[in-house]
Parts: sequence; C-alpha cells; structure tokens
Amino acid sequence: MSSGRYDAIVVGSGHNGLISAAYLAKAGRRVLVLERRNVIGGATVTEEPWPGYRLSTCSYVCSLLLPEVISDLGLKRHGYDVRALDPQYFVPFPDGRHLFSFLDSAKTKAQILKFSERDAASYDAYWEIWDRIIARMRPLLAGPGPTAEEIERAFEGPHGERDWETLTRASVAGLLDEYFESEEVKAPLCVGGVIGTNAGPRDPGTAYVKYHHIIGNLEGHQGAWGFVRGGMGAVAESIASSARAYGAEILTDAEVARIEIQDGVARGVHLVDGRSFEADVVLSNADPERTFLGMVGEEHLPPGLVDGVKDTDTKGSVVKVLLALGELPDFTALPGKEVGPQHTGAVVINPSIDYLQRAWEDCKRRRPSEKPFMEGYIQSATEEGLAPPGRHTMSLFCQYAPYELDRGTWDQRRDEIGANIIQTFAEYAPNLPGAIEHIEVLGPRDIETRIGITGGNIFHGEILPDRMFGGRPAPGYSGYRTPVENLYLCGAGTWPGGAVFGAPGRNCAAEVLAESSGRLTVR
Repeated sequence: MSSGRYDAIVVGSGHNGLISAAYLAKAGRRVLVLERRNVIGGATVTEEPWPGYRLSTCSYVCSLLLPEVISDLGLKRHGYDVRALDPQYFVPFPDGRHLFSFLDSAKTKAQILKFSERDAASYDAYWEIWDRIIARMRPLLAGPGPTAEEIERAFEGPHGERDWETLTRASVAGLLDEYFESEEVKAPLCVGGVIGTNAGPRDPGTAYVKYHHIIGNLEGHQGAWGFVRGGMGAVAESIASSARAYGAEILTDAEVARIEIQDGVARGVHLVDGRSFEADVVLSNADPERTFLGMVGEEHLPPGLVDGVKDTDTKGSVVKVLLALGELPDFTALPGKEVGPQHTGAVVINPSIDYLQRAWEDCKRRRPSEKPFMEGYIQSATEEGLAPPGRHTMSLFCQYAPYELDRGTWDQRRDEIGANIIQTFAEYAPNLPGAIEHIEVLGPRDIETRIGITGGNIFHGEILPDRMFGGRPAPGYSGYRTPVENLYLCGAGTWPGGAVFGAPGRNCAAEVLAESSGRLTVR
C-alpha cells in the first residue's frame, strides 16, 4: 500500500458516507472519501442530462434527513435549503375530479369532504396512530438495530400491542380500510406503503414501509416532503462542504476494487486504477452485497453472513423517467398550462388501491405494470434556474418494472416501458407527449450501473419489517461493525434503512468514535 495513510477511509460519497466522514473529521480524524464516479452524492445528485435542464436524477424530494445531522454539521451554513411542498400532492382521477393534500389539515379535510364526510371525520384519528408509533420508534433510530428488550420498552403502555401489530404485520391497505371508505381518499395514502418495495398495498408489512416514509418532519409538519433548492445534489454538496471544512478529503474517479484484509483486519483499500490507501478503519457506504461479496470476499467472512447477504432481495422495481418539457402538463381534472397548485407538489397517478395492487400483480409476473403508479415532481415550477425560460423539468417516480423481465432485456424494452409510462400519464394530462423535448428512462439495471447499487434497489435491500431491526444487513449480523475487524457499514443496508435519511451514517460514525474513544461523541 503506497498512496497515503488515514485514520478512516469512507468508500462511496452517498449522503450517508459523507455524513460519516463529516462526523469523523469533526472529531479530529483524518478522513478520506473515495467516489467511483466523477460526481459526489451517489443517488443524491443533481445532474444536467440536457443543456440548461438540471434534475434530481435518482432521489428527488427530502423529508427524512435527521434534524440532528442538519444541526450538528451546520448544513444550512453550507447551502442546505429545503422548503415543504404545499400542496403536498395533487391527485387527478379518471372521472375528472381531483384531490389536494395541504400542510394545513383543515384544508385537506375540506378536500376530503368532496368524497366522504365520514373520511373527513376519521382523518385526525388515522394520523393519531402514526403519531404514537413514530414517538415510540424515534428513540430507536439513534443506534444499531434495537434489541427485543428495547422494542418491548418502546411499545409499553396503552395501545402498545396494537401499535406493534400495525407497524410490523398490517398491510397499508388494511389499515386504511379501518379508517376510510372512499377509494379516492385511500388511493394517495396507500402509495407510501410500497415506495421502493417489491410488494403491493395489500401485502402484510407494507404499513411499516408507510411508517418509514412519514418519520420526517419539515417546518413542524409530520410526514411532509419538500424540494431542496438546487435539487438533491445540494444535499450532498452541503454535507461535503461541511466535511471539507473539518478537514476531510474527497476524491472522485476513485473506484475501490477491494478492501485490504490482513489477518482478519481491514487495513485499507486498493483502487481499480492501481492506487492504494491505508487506514485504521474502513467504512463502506456501498450496499452489503457489493461490500461483502465484492470488495471483501467470501473467504474473509463467516458463512452465516455470506448466506444472509445472498438471501437479501436486492432486485429493484422502480423506474425513474426524467423529462424536459416545452410546457407544463395540462390536466383534464384541473386545466391550465400556467403554474398552478396542481404543478407545485407531487402529482400522484393512482386512482385506487386496486389500481396499485394490479400494478404489483403485473410485476410479480415479471411484467412492467400495464397501468403504473407514479409520482411526478415539477421542481422548475417553484424554482428558477433548473430549466431554460419558458421550459420545465419533470421527474416521474414509477412502479413497477422488474429487474428481470418476462421477455426481452431492459436495453430492448426501455423505450417501450417509458412510452407506456408517458401514455398512462397522458390519460390525465393529454398534452404531455407533445410537450416532451427530451426524455431519459432509468430502470433498475440502469440505476445499478450508474449509481452502483446492486439490483438497482434504492434502499440497498427491502425495508419490509422482516429485514429491518435485527435483520439488517443480515440476520445475526446487525449493526455497523462487521465480523472483519476495523470494517464498518455506514449505508442504507444497515438499520434504520434507506432514503435520504442520514441515520446510518451518523450512527456508524458514533460507533467508530465510541470504539476509539470510549464515548459516543455525536449523540
């Protein structure tokens, strides 16, 4: 090994890796971050696929980033600026009606009244159960996967057993059926239970996925989502700026080929280009399969961990469609090509729970959904500088299209799958096909190739409850320390999971510092 020695090397500059690096550098460690691409951020990037159009390529909105991370690392001083969407979402329906959800629950309930008086009356009670569950779970996010005893304590008291059953056993559809009668009301509320997941809304455990997507809090609004000024790459840039201010070094075009293991101890890394770096500890922000089976090697690992990693479902089913538009979508349910509330939050294409379930049933048969669910985001409608004057960007997050197709390859069918997504959206905004100036379709295999996430799974593996808690990254091997001494995992494949969250990166840095100093410096 020849190119330098550090206290810590972080493999990968996704937001969790950068967060770990920033905390370690803040604690006085000499830190090096290595990124295989020529841009930092992993899936948290803003890119310019066409001149003048800047889009959040993979992750697209923000809610979950821990307030502790924002405060501890001074991210607002380094350019982090998030604003909550309001309305949160707009849902057009095939019959020409529509539904808005606002930050103000009274305004949302007024919208719900268009569909059901009973559902408007039940709205607050529905959110009360989530408020209880979030309050129970929030303290468990600040460390490794909780023990059975910690979980039992968290779910003591009134409603505790019911809350645990809801969190870990219920389907999101079943829970919604308990509170609401209108399909139009249930339709947008159920989608959070399947985001990034190989499951349908009627599958047990999808209530946990819903919980995962509402644990964030923006501007005092639980579960609210927002745009980051400049796109999601500004999240990574702000963390990197903080890390550099504390002395961390970040190298791009620096792909790690393997982690050097000597006598069961991680000693450093070797790069694809031949460079090598030594370190006291190595932290991997890559997914567990890429880390353990790729950069470490089975020969250095216990068989139980190898089997657990191989058993993890890493095949994604998400498609991102990036669009440059000559004009805004003109919705049949709320016409207009000038910026209106229908353009400034999420556009949810999902008219019913059954619609979403059918989309999943297609995927189970390895077919792209005939009628896909999608969320559309037009950040250029609320922020200048992301598109040329008079033009717009739109990002569509779509499900489902499986990693392994029933026929043909992704290269052969990408255009077909993208065209079907556009045609489905056009059923609600007929002008969309004619408004498209540029289009890029990213399926699971494209995300895998571009970002380096095995299988294109945006969460580094399913976040259904049987692979959370002590099952992450593998049953019997939960935590951030690995069986290889001085090797840690800091990415989304660890507890408490994926999205632009930051908890794995923060918790891993805490564990590294605890090992070296005997106290938890960042908690």
